[in-house]
Amino acid sequence: MSFRVQSLSWLAAAACATAAPARALHAQCPDGAPPPCRAAAHAPAANRVAVLPFENRARDTSLTLLAEGLADQIGTNLGQVQRLQILPPSSVRFVLERGSREPGRVSRALDARWLVDGQLLSSRGIVRVSVQLIDATGQRVRWTGAFQRPADDLFAVISAVADSVATAVIGTLAPTERERLAHRPTTSNAAMVAFTRGMAALRHFDETNGRAAIASFESATAADPGFALAWAGLAEAWIFQNEHTPPRQKYKFARDAAQRAVALDPSSSAALTALAAISIYYDWDQPLGESLVRRALRQDSTHARAWLYLAEVLVAQGRLDEAVPAYHAALAADTLDEPIAVETASGLALAHRTDESLALIARWRARSPRSTPWAFAEAMTLVGAHRCASSPPVAPVEPLGLSCAGRLSEARALADSMVVQIQRGDYYYHPAYLALMFVGIGDTEAALRWFARGIEARTYILIFARVDPMWDPLRGKPRFAELLTRIRPLER
Repeated sequence: MSFRVQSLSWLAAAACATAAPARALHAQCPDGAPPPCRAAAHAPAANRVAVLPFENRARDTSLTLLAEGLADQIGTNLGQVQRLQILPPSSVRFVLERGSREPGRVSRALDARWLVDGQLLSSRGIVRVSVQLIDATGQRVRWTGAFQRPADDLFAVISAVADSVATAVIGTLAPTERERLAHRPTTSNAAMVAFTRGMAALRHFDETNGRAAIASFESATAADPGFALAWAGLAEAWIFQNEHTPPRQKYKFARDAAQRAVALDPSSSAALTALAAISIYYDWDQPLGESLVRRALRQDSTHARAWLYLAEVLVAQGRLDEAVPAYHAALAADTLDEPIAVETASGLALAHRTDESLALIARWRARSPRSTPWAFAEAMTLVGAHRCASSPPVAPVEPLGLSCAGRLSEARALADSMVVQIQRGDYYYHPAYLALMFVGIGDTEAALRWFARGIEARTYILIFARVDPMWDPLRGKPRFAELLTRIRPLER
């Protein structure tokens, strides 16, 4: 889940009429960046594994999510073996979206020695999965396997593939490792199939797949009400709808699901992280959110989102120097997760690490030049640091960037057009982001009006308002001081 990156994507899309066409990429490095490419400094670790999303070879396109989710769950299962280093699915997807599945390219981009690739076929209630383990350093197939199971016995395939891959990579498994690989998160095959589809849908980060994820997780929890991970997934899917519907319309469902997940499994990092997100971004209860996310990290210190939420709850409390290492930890845990990178760039700017923020933005723009959120992230950093005059944005496409570039009349016209679309119901957009646009334009009254609406809507970025330099033009206004007193925990 990412909050800010989805809003920024919508904003840039809404402003596409002013955007310059993206340059075509004539050449790319393995990780998607343009040349010159980063040279590999060392051979990848002997136990570093990337599980690629499996390809759906069935005629039924509805099985695509099942194929992708199957690979994700195999990776999750392999992650139970501490002697293996499993690459995050988001990093794997980022690399595959920017080039071929050629093993050498994927291995270099991910710094992974081992690649798990597979295909899914299904007919008449039978799932057939073919899998291969590729040693990318030697460009050879180390192991192949074919599995055939009833469609409602998905976990048997997950467990068998994970066991075979782990044994091929590290040799004989200890009894405890085999036990972890064989552990079923649910005894219901139907719940496992629905959960697998839901997790795959959630990783696509769009509204349609988000709604599909909710439906899948609801099916999983109906099939097994004691399935803690499915409740945690349902909470995350509802939180994701934050970008498409007013928060008050759906956070109750998210909180109920997260609380159910934690009650079922108090040690679940996924459940604790989901409940922490609700406490931080909607309830505005920062001490509780910090407590929950630290509990999540004690259970899983590699959880990138948990590190991100820790960083942001620290910023919200004004503990900027403490937040910076947490942002770095989030990036280190999942180096090619673009939503985390966008959030981190914005967070580093809040922590007065302007140059570091701009350097991160520049690296990602080179790596992902067609991605829209970076223009807005750059504008936010420059406006907050009061550096628009000395370092205008590279290619502004929305009101804040246009105003930072000194093109105030264009910024005003575009902002007014967007407000009309929002009021007409064409889009849902967080009011506090509109307030930021009007701050950049210099319209104090409009900025204060939308800021107040943002508090009523519980727009998540307002948790940073006390420390965010973006709001500096409003500080000293009595109305703004009064509004800040209303940014407090939700009364329930």
